[in-house]
Amino acid sequence: MSAPVIPAYIAIALVEWAKTCAIKPTKLAEVLSFAVIDELYADDCRLSAQQYEHLVSYLYQYSKRNDLGFAFAQQLTIASYGVLGHAMLSAATVGQAIEMGLNYYRLTSSFMTLSSRPYTDKLQIVATLDYPLPALSQFAPEELVIGFTQIARQFMGEDFSPLLVHFRGQQPSYHADLVAYLRCPIQYQQDDCLFEIDSSVLSLPLKTANALTAKQLLSLCQQLLSQEPVVVVDDIVLRVQQLIKAKANYWPSMQEVAARLAMSERTLRRRLQAQGTDYQQQVDQVRQQLAQLLISNKQVTIQQMAAVLGYSEPASFRRAFYRWVGVSPKDYRLATMN
Repeated sequence: MSAPVIPAYIAIALVEWAKTCAIKPTKLAEVLSFAVIDELYADDCRLSAQQYEHLVSYLYQYSKRNDLGFAFAQQLTIASYGVLGHAMLSAATVGQAIEMGLNYYRLTSSFMTLSSRPYTDKLQIVATLDYPLPALSQFAPEELVIGFTQIARQFMGEDFSPLLVHFRGQQPSYHADLVAYLRCPIQYQQDDCLFEIDSSVLSLPLKTANALTAKQLLSLCQQLLSQEPVVVVDDIVLRVQQLIKAKANYWPSMQEVAARLAMSERTLRRRLQAQGTDYQQQVDQVRQQLAQLLISNKQVTIQQMAAVLGYSEPASFRRAFYRWVGVSPKDYRLATMN
């Protein structure tokens, strides 16, 4: 169970949207595990990923709309993003507004980790899902991309369109509606969610710019971010180990684990490298943990252990075990049994 560290801005917007669909506040409170829905509106309210997952999953089921993220994000406004939205609105240029957004997006939502790739002629914003939960995996990328476009059009006018959009999932039945709204090429089954814009728009001045307001709100964003609970989103090692151990006598490939985590192999490799490890090291670590449990049971033979741990022959298991603990499985068993 993840800690309640995600700000409630998007949940509030979802609840307000749900009310327009005639969903009772008491039901929404129940879905969120609140006594009353008013708890959601408290200044210090934070939700766990599971609470967001329950809410989004319920709305998918109730509305019977597969395009929930697309439909919902179209009604987002600057106000939907709280202090950060107003800070971006007061920035001098589009580029400065985007920079603020990338620096402080954790104040509004923590479904995805954002990064940027600047090029001479374009800027790419890349988003990687933090929580491999089914409803959020479908909802969050669409909410992000459509929300980006919606806000950009409030900044720059309705003529704005991204250059290119990537989604990780399969092409949905409402692909034509997405194309009509975004007015750009959309590619599916990509490594990450991606939003690409023309770099020429970065220097455009904002009509709502106000240097003093921008300075004050930026300071407030810094203060608020420093007060936010630490968001440990990259528990990737633990999640990989859990998936490796999920099915008895079955050792999933890196490709399978990456798919279960709703990311590409390349992204999983990069995330593990950032933690100073790789997939094979995690497989070996799980094997070592299980081996030391199995070896304490003298009814389990070395041959059986090798098979359970996914080794094609006992000799390979013996070599691996010696590498892990410095003695052979037989000697280790003798030492621990005496």
